[in-house]
Amino acid sequence: MKTRLSEDGTKLVATYELHPFDFDRSGHLKLWILAAIIDANQVANLLGDHAQLRFPGFLKTVTGFARYQEFRIQPEFYTKLREGASVTVAVGISHVGKTSWLLEGDVRLASTGEVLCHSLGQGVLVNVTTRKPTAIPDNLRNSFPKKDPLPRLGVPTPVNPGRMYRHDFVALPSDSDINEHTNFSTYIRFCADATAALVRDGAFPFLKEEVKVKKISLLFQKETREGENVTVEATEDLGRSNSLDFQVKKGNDNIVKCCFEFFDDEIKSKL
Repeated sequence: MKTRLSEDGTKLVATYELHPFDFDRSGHLKLWILAAIIDANQVANLLGDHAQLRFPGFLKTVTGFARYQEFRIQPEFYTKLREGASVTVAVGISHVGKTSWLLEGDVRLASTGEVLCHSLGQGVLVNVTTRKPTAIPDNLRNSFPKKDPLPRLGVPTPVNPGRMYRHDFVALPSDSDINEHTNFSTYIRFCADATAALVRDGAFPFLKEEVKVKKISLLFQKETREGENVTVEATEDLGRSNSLDFQVKKGNDNIVKCCFEFFDDEIKSKL
């Protein structure tokens, strides 16, 4: 992946040519493909030729883990993005704290510049041996302006959960990232596949075949690795409309908490 700096020098920019297999049967870009190309740009902010945040001993004594990830998908993602199109991804580091940093960016249609998705991620610096957070050097922290106020990060917690459905998945070798654990885009694929099964089974009345995701939020709790089995628990919060809540588990351990929020009928009618 080739990156370049934005004109103001605050973001890394990359252009991706999309292929037919990147799209689903409805002709929409697969959500985990969207997540994967954003993730590649986020990683380039730490490792690439134009990396904005370079940690001493990266991948040897310290590494970066995703703690939180959010995608706000625009209607144009469904109406304008088609096979053969190219997209431009621009991601920059907007804040550096004691042990973590924020990455904010967007995905645009390369031909028109229309925004398809806004992204927000939080990374945390961890010791490669203990897998625990470690302090970011002061000289790196002080080289970035402080963001005030900070965005609120969080995945909704079901207050009035309804019936729960469970689906089992396994992480494949191709799902591993630079830390040799399951890449976060894989969990989006698991949740999307679970959603497709729920649509097919008519599990929840609001889930229709043409349902479109408006927002994805993920909180990463623990790691999984290649070949490990996970269960995705899916439920609807009866007090919150047009959303599905997921808890990815490995045995009794919580691995990832996720929420899909969907466009309602009024917005879908405009697509």
